[in-house]
Amino acid sequence: MLTTAASLKDESRRTDGAGAVARRQARRRRAALLQQLLLLGALAAVGAVIVRNTVVNLQARGLASGFDFLWQEAGFNVGFTLIAADATSTYGRIFLVGLLNSLLVAAVAMVAATMLGFLIGLARVSQNIPARLLSKGYVELVRNLPLLLHLLLWQGVILRSLPTVKQAHELGGVAFLSNRGLYLAAPVGWSTASLVFLGGAGATLCIGLLLARRAHRRQELLPPAHAVGMILLAAAFIVITVASVDWDVPVLGSFDYRGGVKIMPELAALVAALTLYNAAFVAEIVRAGIQSVSPGQRQAATALGLSARLTMRLIIVPQAVRVMVPPMANQYAHLIKASALATVVGFPDLVNVFMGTALNQTGRAVEIVVMTAAVYLTLTASVGLVTGWYDRRMKLVER
Repeated sequence: MLTTAASLKDESRRTDGAGAVARRQARRRRAALLQQLLLLGALAAVGAVIVRNTVVNLQARGLASGFDFLWQEAGFNVGFTLIAADATSTYGRIFLVGLLNSLLVAAVAMVAATMLGFLIGLARVSQNIPARLLSKGYVELVRNLPLLLHLLLWQGVILRSLPTVKQAHELGGVAFLSNRGLYLAAPVGWSTASLVFLGGAGATLCIGLLLARRAHRRQELLPPAHAVGMILLAAAFIVITVASVDWDVPVLGSFDYRGGVKIMPELAALVAALTLYNAAFVAEIVRAGIQSVSPGQRQAATALGLSARLTMRLIIVPQAVRVMVPPMANQYAHLIKASALATVVGFPDLVNVFMGTALNQTGRAVEIVVMTAAVYLTLTASVGLVTGWYDRRMKLVER
């Protein structure tokens, strides 16, 4: 009986102690929630005061405010556009033109910098001494120079040294390179057969990649023959499509080439500078990720008889990617923000045509700055969300 009474007493004490701990935790959660609400309320009050003072000051100076200017005629042309735009376009259209140009620069530079940086990063850990030394020299040279200097070097020195239009380099008779830009043949007159072949190329390529991915998941060393056949068939469809389409080849006129597609030297300088500069940082991220993998993984792969190439592709790189994702997200965000330096070389990106020309014409500084800042904030936040999702997907699950 005494033992039973003591046990009941001890259990009652434990229950009372657990209840006290739960009550303390509940009070802490309520206090934390109240603090967060007070902080959000203070931030909202500060924001309301800033907005009110801005509106009052604009009205006192007789300056217009609001976003109605987006439907007004801009009255100026943009040198490079992905969509139709002219002097009669509205400021909203000009905003869209600048946004698409900025997205084009950021996307192309991001993909190119990732591919080039990955190759240089692999060379940094290679057993080949010349490749290792050359890649190290590239990284140390490029990343220790300002990005602005890279831009000025490409625009003012490298591209300006190209020949004039009349002495342009001919590339296969369908492309011409001069100091005014790169002129490429453009497809015109898509026929039904061309669209069918293009659709067939896309379908077979997707099937081949899916088969190769399934083989990779099954840890097969080489993709199956039918996957390789699908990819080769897609390549054949692409060749047939190119041959069946009519092409508008640039023709030299009195002062410049006519027809085709022209890539501005400012765009080339911007993409080249962003690619080479960020590739140096991507290479260091790749090197650090690969070296973070335990040496025992490589030793185990060697013991299993895998070659150095297969060891890197199947074992080292998949584990290193988990380490690379967070710093790569930071580098991508930096690249997107650095693309605003297009103003330096005169490329019509969002900052150039919207915060530059449109702001000077309309005087809507607050609205234009807010819209531009919201665009870059959205882009960088989207990169963080995507890389965060990929990081969680690739994260090791502990049992």
